[in-house]
Amino acid sequence: MDYRKYRAGFVEKLACAAVGAGAAGMAAWLFYRSVWGMLLFPAAYLVCVKKYCTLQKEKRKEQLLMEFKDAMQSASAALLAGYSVENAWRETEKELLELHGEKGFMAAEVRWMNEGVRMNEPLERLLLSFAARSGCEEIESFAEVFAFAKRSGGDFVHIMQTTVQKLAGRIEVEREVATVLAGKRLEGRIMEIMPLAILAYLQVASGEFLDALYGSAFGVAVMSIAFCCYLAAIKWSEHILNIQI
Repeated sequence: MDYRKYRAGFVEKLACAAVGAGAAGMAAWLFYRSVWGMLLFPAAYLVCVKKYCTLQKEKRKEQLLMEFKDAMQSASAALLAGYSVENAWRETEKELLELHGEKGFMAAEVRWMNEGVRMNEPLERLLLSFAARSGCEEIESFAEVFAFAKRSGGDFVHIMQTTVQKLAGRIEVEREVATVLAGKRLEGRIMEIMPLAILAYLQVASGEFLDALYGSAFGVAVMSIAFCCYLAAIKWSEHILNIQI
């Protein structure tokens, strides 16, 4: 599996289409008061699918890092117990199956590595291949250090324990940042909804007050500019709150 990519399934695409249709319908009513506003549907659908796939990739990456940390803890414990590196990896597979089940990402990856080792594939090469597919900087760094240590001889227990400490520190920092940003994200969502709520209220309560903005070239131009400014504000808000660690 290439963790750097995510393809939405048929049901997921249908859900995105429903959300995109709802967003396009709301924009058509609020900004244009015309069914022609539904021409925005293809763009809304594509944006929805892209954002959904990005969100799923981030969730998968977080889960992969958590499971990788568990794998390193299990492997280092097996090495301390006197197992060789290859046998420690086999013990890690059993531990991961108990912790995360058959559907766990790392359980499947470690099983694939163990099968490769049984076919006389070097473990470090298999680990480097997994690291390249993972898209995680921490896993790539570990695989490179592991490969160097395997060739020249090194303290694998220390390498794995250091990796675990770094991953645990990063996960803790990410949780703290997420906690701090949770309130700001909620405020941002409210601010995104308010312009639409005000416009919808005016449409329902005083529709004739906005008649000048609909049904004419000038009105369409004004509302299109307002719509673009609204989308730009949403994009800028997401950019501000998108803090990478």
